[in-house]
Amino acid sequence: MSDNKIIVIGMGYVGLPTAAIMADAGFDVHGVDVNPATLQVLNAGGCPIGEPEVTRIVTDALASGRLRASDTPVNGDVFIICVPTPITHDKRADVSIVRSAARTLAKYVKKGDLVILESTSPVGTTEHTVGEELAAQGFDIREDLDLCYCPERVFPGSTISEIVENDRIIGGLTPRAAARASAFYARFCSGGRLETTATIAEFSKLMENTYRDVNIALANVFGHIAETAGIDVNDAIALANRHPRVNVHKPGPGVGGHCIPVDPWFLVDGFPEHTGLLRQSRAINDGQPHHLWARVKSAGAPIAKVAILGAAYRGNLDDARDTPAEHLIHALEADGVGYVVHDPYVSNFRMHDGRIVPVGIDLAQTLDGVDGAIIMTDHSEYRGLGPEAFAGMAGKLIADGRNLVDRRALTAAGFTVIPVGAPLLRPSAVPSLAAGQSGKVATPG
Repeated sequence: MSDNKIIVIGMGYVGLPTAAIMADAGFDVHGVDVNPATLQVLNAGGCPIGEPEVTRIVTDALASGRLRASDTPVNGDVFIICVPTPITHDKRADVSIVRSAARTLAKYVKKGDLVILESTSPVGTTEHTVGEELAAQGFDIREDLDLCYCPERVFPGSTISEIVENDRIIGGLTPRAAARASAFYARFCSGGRLETTATIAEFSKLMENTYRDVNIALANVFGHIAETAGIDVNDAIALANRHPRVNVHKPGPGVGGHCIPVDPWFLVDGFPEHTGLLRQSRAINDGQPHHLWARVKSAGAPIAKVAILGAAYRGNLDDARDTPAEHLIHALEADGVGYVVHDPYVSNFRMHDGRIVPVGIDLAQTLDGVDGAIIMTDHSEYRGLGPEAFAGMAGKLIADGRNLVDRRALTAAGFTVIPVGAPLLRPSAVPSLAAGQSGKVATPG
């Protein structure tokens, strides 16, 4: 089996860089997407993802002719599904896009082909969703095909190195399928390849992001306790993390991205009787923007309009998927408070209700005349901001969801600062020098 003609379904944050890496390794790759805007950019030789390293490898792959894209699959040797797996409004797993992709590619698959699902999915999706669509075309999914689940390895900001260098979990519906997929990934991935079953691979992927979500929730609870007790949680974290088996994260303003806020719900949906801890962790993390807003209101200053600094869910990226800023916007709207949004990387973002939120790139213009500012994203541009940056505000209240600003200079200039995990700092207060300098940063997504 040559396994040289690759069909990748989904040209998003996972599928497109994966396809480009394979093209760079010498494969003939055909990408498939249903979004006309994405195809227009790709067929013009461009890249719809703003990450520089991804842009470079995608444009090079397109220029080489080894990567092409259209809205229709073609025949090939290896078919890889990299499509979204969202949750519904009531937090149920939605694998309809995976099913649709599998139904589409099943018409182009032939006996002996390798079919791989990379999309993060509920336990059983490979066999009972992808497998069902292949079986509907007359295939015996164990004898006629090699069907596998090999979870994506993408971390925005380090996408290429994550795909190439991370260990890959190879979950085969049969041992033969796992061995074949392992040999395939070895041709463009330098990390280890760990062969297992499809269901174990699916479960392990969900464990990864659920583990992170629960530990971030724990850090946020520690932050709540510290705020109530009148201490800075960072001082306590620095001491706790001296223990050789403890690594407490830092609290923050919420969790975003298309992984951590979504994946735990797949386990809750499938195993509701065992996942109370997961539900509680999700509630804590989704509630963190509301908690931050409640602290702003409790400061006592009149607030009619605020500036939200940061639409991206993670610093120095243009990715606003499931951004915590959306939860903050809902909290502000519920209280009738106006808002403007600033982000140096994001031009606008779509909320779950379909609304497009405009985002400004001029910080001074965004802050002009607002009563308060709430920092939601750890962009480098916000680090160390002092009184001069906020001089155009009508009020003097800053909620620092990432513990980035110069607290000492701001309070000396008459500002009230609300740090996450620490007491509110009035103009006469002196912030701890250790604040923001200890503990492990809990980076979402």
